[in-house]
Amino acid sequence: MTASHRDVEFKTLDGLTLKAWFYPAAAKGPCIIMSHGFAGIRHHNLSHFAECFQAEGWSTLVYDDNRNFGDSEGLPRNEIDPTFQVRDYFDAFDFAASQSEVDGARIAYWGTSLSGGNAICAAAIDKRIRAVVVQSPFVSGEHQTAPLAAMLPAIFANRTSVREGKASVMVPVVPATLEEAESGRSPAVLGTVETFHFMNDMEKSGGEWKNEVTLQSMFNLMAHEPKRFVHRIAPTPLLMVVPEQDTTVETKAQLDMYRLALEPKQIHLVKDCGHFGIYGGGVGFDENIRVQIEFLRRILE
Repeated sequence: MTASHRDVEFKTLDGLTLKAWFYPAAAKGPCIIMSHGFAGIRHHNLSHFAECFQAEGWSTLVYDDNRNFGDSEGLPRNEIDPTFQVRDYFDAFDFAASQSEVDGARIAYWGTSLSGGNAICAAAIDKRIRAVVVQSPFVSGEHQTAPLAAMLPAIFANRTSVREGKASVMVPVVPATLEEAESGRSPAVLGTVETFHFMNDMEKSGGEWKNEVTLQSMFNLMAHEPKRFVHRIAPTPLLMVVPEQDTTVETKAQLDMYRLALEPKQIHLVKDCGHFGIYGGGVGFDENIRVQIEFLRRILE
């Protein structure tokens, strides 16, 4: 079957339009619902996963992660709010289940990095789904944003400015240049050489993407605690794929969260691989997608 998709859109409960790609299966069957990580959009390598799932005979819905980003509606632009991003999974489910190619009893949530944490929180509540797959998932705002404690006065001052109608301070997502990344002094949220190379490659993939998020995005992340929800996923089957050398979301933090999950659960550690190596084009992608497909075959078929 030749990989193909159609442009679709769906409404959130609060009336926003989220843009998506729908990869239909040849016959009615399972569907995987996917969104991207921190400040990512659907153009950033999610098609590699969707095409593999479609080749298995499963439909896939890939939407911009999330509201306020890419082609999707939402204000303030480029502001991350995990509370709303989690809820958007529920609206994506309703849309996917309405498609003629989808068996609504065989839908899975899928997330990566920040959306991996979002998918965990969504799956903890939404028992309509059959399975959840997360890779290198965001674990804890308390842990991940601890270095931002010194920025809290500026963050609260920025809230006052926004409330008064001024534009939010914007923060770069990744370094602007390789030299900046190599210096170790980048002001970017994801300031490593690895993230610079990944996003530099992703900018060639198309889509409307800007190298910035609002300062309030960091405030919103502080209260996001997927590890507090992971035990509530059961009895829905969970697969967690963890890169062995992840420094963006520390490998140990992911493994510690996995221990909090209840059965049925499965973990796979991708050896000699960093946070971005498990994406399409990365050194760990083939191993990663093989494990995901084997898991989903067992659960969805």
